[in-house]
Parts: sequence; C-alpha cells; structure tokens
Amino acid sequence: MSLDIKELPVSAAIREHYYDAGITQLYPPQEAAVEAGVVDGENVIVAIPTAAGKTLIAQLAMLTADGPALYIVPLRALAREKYEAFTALPGIEAAISTGDFDTAEDDLETADVVVATAEKVDSAIRNGASWVDKLACVVVDEVHLLGSANRGPTLEITLATIQRRAPGVQVVALSATIDNPEEVASWLDAELVSSTWRPVSLRTGVYDAVDERVVFDDGNRLSIAADSNRTATPEIETVDDGTDTDTDHRHRHRHRHRGYDCACIRCG
Repeated sequence: MSLDIKELPVSAAIREHYYDAGITQLYPPQEAAVEAGVVDGENVIVAIPTAAGKTLIAQLAMLTADGPALYIVPLRALAREKYEAFTALPGIEAAISTGDFDTAEDDLETADVVVATAEKVDSAIRNGASWVDKLACVVVDEVHLLGSANRGPTLEITLATIQRRAPGVQVVALSATIDNPEEVASWLDAELVSSTWRPVSLRTGVYDAVDERVVFDDGNRLSIAADSNRTATPEIETVDDGTDTDTDHRHRHRHRHRGYDCACIRCG
C-alpha cells in the first residue's frame, strides 16, 4: 500500500488541504522521492512522466525545508500557475517574480516560497538580492533545459551561484524528458528518482472529426461527441528563446481532463 499523506512530516493544516483535494496517498514515484530524502533536505533529481506527481514532490521539499524556498520555472505562465497553487497552501506566504507579475522586493525577503523564472533569479543574484543567501531549498522545474543552448548556461550558472551563496541548500530538480539524469544527479550530488510509472495508461490515437471518434493504434475506438466534456483542449505554452521567429520557439502541450496528461496539484 502507498504511503499515506498522514505519515508525512507536514502540518495538520497541510494534510487536511491535501485530503480536501482528494490526495490521501502518494503515487509510487512520490513515495520513492520521500524514501530518497526529499523531505529530509537531500538533493533529489526526479525524472518521471508528466502527470506522475512532480508538483507534489516539489511541494513536500519546500514545506519541509528549514527556511525559504525558491521554485525556478522556464515559463511565465507556468510561474503564475505554480504561484497560485502555492498561495493556496495554508500557512504559506508565496511571492512571484517573472517580469509580468512581480512581488515587491521587501515581500520577496519575507516569503516562504518565491516562484521565479531563471532569468529573474539571475538578475536578482547580479543585483545582490539578500534573500538568495537565505534559501534552504531550490526546486528547478524542467531541469532538462540545462542542455538548451540558449537557456542552459544561465540556469547552470544560477544553480551553481545559489549553491555557493547558500551553502547546504537543498536542490530538487524535476523533468519528464531529461536524457541524462545520471549526469545531472552526479553534478548536483543528488539521489536519482527515475520511473516510467503513470497514473493512467498512455495510448496513441487519431481523432476522426467526421465520425467523432478516436482510432487508437491498437485498433480500439472511442466515440467522443463534439460537445462532450471529454474532448481534449490543448493548452500551448511558449518558451521564448530570445528570438523573434516562431520557428525558434518551443511549445509544450498539456491536456487538462480525465484520461489525458494533467497539470493539477496532484500530478504536476
């Protein structure tokens, strides 16, 4: 049986919050992260599929950290999404710094969790922001971007600088698509949690708009009416690589409904 939320070293209010959200037990990768020390201040690399529970792992690290936490994201839209999720946690004061949405500098100093893009963290470091020195936990979402020619160097230098300025800071890195998790784990002196487990099976199919059905690669078919709640609506988030041409942008698609990849508090 999976680890119960009640067994985690978080406050009663946090446990009640998760229970109210329907989260009573951990997914297998989440339990593996706990066993790897994510709630004990250990550095952990989490390489698991989308919807397998990365966001909750990040929250557990930040909630059990012995001081302020920083959540680094590549996308402004993703930053806003995570900020709203962290703000909903009882007893947690969250702040955001992305360029579009910025918390006052004084509030960044006192926040329990700061959500920011790597570029904003880099700027804060260059401008001598003192809150960086007080960090106890840093979560890096989409850590595979270390391999990006445009964003990788900034992210790498930012992480290295934080580790130098805040000795002993816990680093938790998340990715669903990282190719070299062992190398990154070695660089960060981190435990690696790697899994292919998913909460739902993943199948490939083609939607036939005329017949209003999905034809899967295994030959099965699923009827989906045009006005059904099960119709998938993709959300497209763009990572700006600093160029002006659409061909130099990367897009990430998320399906937000039952049976498709989800980005809720449980799954992330």
